[in-house]
Amino acid sequence: MKQPIGLDRRRFVQMVGGTSLLGAVAGRFRWAPSRGAATLAAKLVYIGAEDEIHVYSIAADGRFLKQQAIASAHPVAMAISRGNLFVANGVSEYGSLPRGSVQAYAIDGATGHLALKNRVPLSLSGILPRDLAIAPDGRSVVVAVHGGGAYNALSVDEEGRLGRVSWILKETGSGPHAWQACAHPAAVMFDPVGRVLTADQGSDQLSVLSISHGELTVVGRCEVTAGSGPSSMVLDPNGKRLYVAHALNGSVSSFGYDPTVGRILDRKQAVSASVAGEMAALAMHPSGEMLYSSHGDGIQAWKIAANSALEGLPGVEGVRANKLHVTADGKSLLALSSDAVLQMNIDRATHVLAAPVNLVSLSKPLSIAVWYQKPGVFTSN
Repeated sequence: MKQPIGLDRRRFVQMVGGTSLLGAVAGRFRWAPSRGAATLAAKLVYIGAEDEIHVYSIAADGRFLKQQAIASAHPVAMAISRGNLFVANGVSEYGSLPRGSVQAYAIDGATGHLALKNRVPLSLSGILPRDLAIAPDGRSVVVAVHGGGAYNALSVDEEGRLGRVSWILKETGSGPHAWQACAHPAAVMFDPVGRVLTADQGSDQLSVLSISHGELTVVGRCEVTAGSGPSSMVLDPNGKRLYVAHALNGSVSSFGYDPTVGRILDRKQAVSASVAGEMAALAMHPSGEMLYSSHGDGIQAWKIAANSALEGLPGVEGVRANKLHVTADGKSLLALSSDAVLQMNIDRATHVLAAPVNLVSLSKPLSIAVWYQKPGVFTSN
């Protein structure tokens, strides 16, 4: 088992060579890391747990070396941009009112340590946010407010501090499942040209939104199978194929996507993954040749054919993962289980997963953000 050990500040500074930290891209942008995957190496990992964010550096042998633990209220989603870490707090009350919140942290360029810049509330009744994403220009944050049935847009100033909610897009609709009494936004991300893609677990709907001057506008909608509960999504490295994990019926589906006009095309395929539940997670290999999914009972590997069809390959049983992350070099898959951060090496030829290794034991990890180092620059994923 790999276990974390201490690393003092001087040794860490020597390791990174005094390189400054720059957030070039954020969230689940797969196209930027894939272009330079051969030169990228993971250096810093941020893990959000129940009431803290844990900061780790990564040693040459792959060990997680703990640098810091800083208090944070239920950090369910994180994204890095321009030297800052943005966090959605999945709480139902903030400031004695029913609403969640979002935090901005500065990342120290020498140690990777976090320092809170500010924490701002979401819209009233905007409780239990589930996901957030940062615009490519780093000037806007969009939050999927699961409990409030809405999307919140917030500005980011030149110093990386969050502004108040600038726009609320309230969603409606429901589904046939017992957990679909109303809209429940579950996932949000940006496409290659800066549009917002969303998945609503409550209304069985995918959406494309535009954001301009802090305002969210609906560009298009796409209904999915009733009762399926779309909960997680990724784009392929070209940004032209959208894959969606559905929590409530335990499936994975694929759609064409036209980034030039911001339109989700007809569904191409739907495959049964595993058991159904409240959560589902996806991760795309940077080559665009593999997809990995988890529905809470094992991790499934999917080979992506030339026509984008999914073919099931042997996965890993017994791993209950709520978040997945493929490293930018394509060599390993990181999974957050109920009590650990697990690593599974990915076979270079077949992309099949090896048995999991416990990198670090941690109670209730919720979210993950990773920084990578190129020669002379850090980037995020």
